[in-house]
Amino acid sequence: MSNTTHQFDTVILGGGIAGLWLLSLLRKQGYEAILLEKKGLGSEQTLASQGMIHGGIKYSLAGAMTGASESIADMPLRWRSCLEGTDSVNLEGVSVLSEAYYMFSDARLSSKLTAFFGSKAIEGRVSSVPTADYPEIFQSPSFGGLLYKLNDLVLDTRSLITHLHHQLKDYIFEGNVSFEHTNGRITHLQLDDGLTVSAETYVLAAGKGNGELIEDLGLEVPMQLRPLHQVVVKGRALPDLFAHAVTLRSADKPRITFTTHSTADTKAWYLGGQLAESGVARNEAEQIEFAKTELAAIMPWIDYSGCEFSTFRIDRAEAGGETLLRPDTPYVRRHGNVVVCWPTKLTLAPMMGDMFMKLMAGPKAGLAKPPNLPRASIGSSPWE
Repeated sequence: MSNTTHQFDTVILGGGIAGLWLLSLLRKQGYEAILLEKKGLGSEQTLASQGMIHGGIKYSLAGAMTGASESIADMPLRWRSCLEGTDSVNLEGVSVLSEAYYMFSDARLSSKLTAFFGSKAIEGRVSSVPTADYPEIFQSPSFGGLLYKLNDLVLDTRSLITHLHHQLKDYIFEGNVSFEHTNGRITHLQLDDGLTVSAETYVLAAGKGNGELIEDLGLEVPMQLRPLHQVVVKGRALPDLFAHAVTLRSADKPRITFTTHSTADTKAWYLGGQLAESGVARNEAEQIEFAKTELAAIMPWIDYSGCEFSTFRIDRAEAGGETLLRPDTPYVRRHGNVVVCWPTKLTLAPMMGDMFMKLMAGPKAGLAKPPNLPRASIGSSPWE
């Protein structure tokens, strides 16, 4: 057991995209910062994400811009800058699963929505795809709907977490912590082996785990959980598909959101959208049966007979409100020497980082070396 106290500028609790993004920013700007994670990196929300970096078009399916669609509009460009190594967080080398995202209908869309997709309000963010340019999966004669291409992209979230871990591994540790606090201010953290860590600023970036930490500190910060019941479809012959399925029946949300991922010996479709939201009320067997019915209705030309179906439940943790609706922006607030963060969506991580750095006063010099603790490992994806 060690009696050593390690002093840092910043200690981050939570190793998903929020914590890793902030750690990258802090280290780049000279802060003595470390990250502590008690499970695998990305093991809650980040690796369960579909990896979509989108500009909010899916929030405009009612045929008008919304607060959410406007706040998120520039995010694909920000992420592409990061992927090129020219933005605040260098993601050069992270795998991109798809450089574009599609939106397709199983029937004619409403005239209002069709007109909106062709309007100047979203010019450059969505375009109609000519039949000659259809991806393979939509070349079937059975597809009689409309197809749009969105200026979005899809990242391999495991590659994203692995890349940041490789860059920052000397400052990322695994372990459970307890903390001493007075009037909502943390005085120090106690780690598994008795080692003590203190900092100028403590960052709560643990997603769902923020709830318990906030409660322990007595902070008046509301948190809400919005659950999903995702579906995984595995099959060697599945074609690549990165798209929202939109129908008049599904109103202002995608009926199903598709991404495609590779495992050691097969492909996997990861299904979200209304299927996952409404599926919270269904058990696994019911959700699988419902998914099969939806897929047969939306894409009847695909043979699913040899596919393996499973489901995965996940809670989206974010700042709470009276309505329990999705927030439009990240939550970043300072409470004494504690900063509470939720990016709200993977897409909004750069915006969260911008907001966070505005709260920081600058690094101090001559601080302790990182503690001698186990290094954090990377979690698993639902389709693995």
